[in-house]
Amino acid sequence: MITLEPAVDLQEVIDLLGDPELLSRIAEDGATVNDLKTLVEKDQYYLMIKVDGINAGVCLFHETSSVTLEGHINILNKYRKKAKSAGQLLIEWFLYSAPARYKKINAEIPVIYPEVYHYVKNHGFSDEGINRQSICKNGTIVDQWRLGLTRTEAQELWGH
Repeated sequence: MITLEPAVDLQEVIDLLGDPELLSRIAEDGATVNDLKTLVEKDQYYLMIKVDGINAGVCLFHETSSVTLEGHINILNKYRKKAKSAGQLLIEWFLYSAPARYKKINAEIPVIYPEVYHYVKNHGFSDEGINRQSICKNGTIVDQWRLGLTRTEAQELWGH
């Protein structure tokens, strides 16, 4: 069973993000788990994705404007097959638990991860452009897809 719970211990977030395979996907070249500690200390919403009570992933949302969140979903490799359900739970959190002032979620995905792009598209996000040559991955500066989902769109697609 997949559940979504607010993180109660930021060290859990850091430990999960420090998984070597996951860290290699989410961090820029040369970044370490210690670099993540700075990011985790900022005001964000941290939601632990649990599979049968075990930490399987974490979603971080941070405010980019008074009405917009940027989301980062990170799931350990061995749990990614269950990721679709986690995405639905995250959208339900946005609709029913996030402060009502937030009207949109944005995401940026390095173009080297087309499977993540399709995952986000399958959850209703729309293409909003390219953030050109904006992240260093595997020794190369690569583009990132920009996508977004408004609260209204989420309600139309996922609301009950």
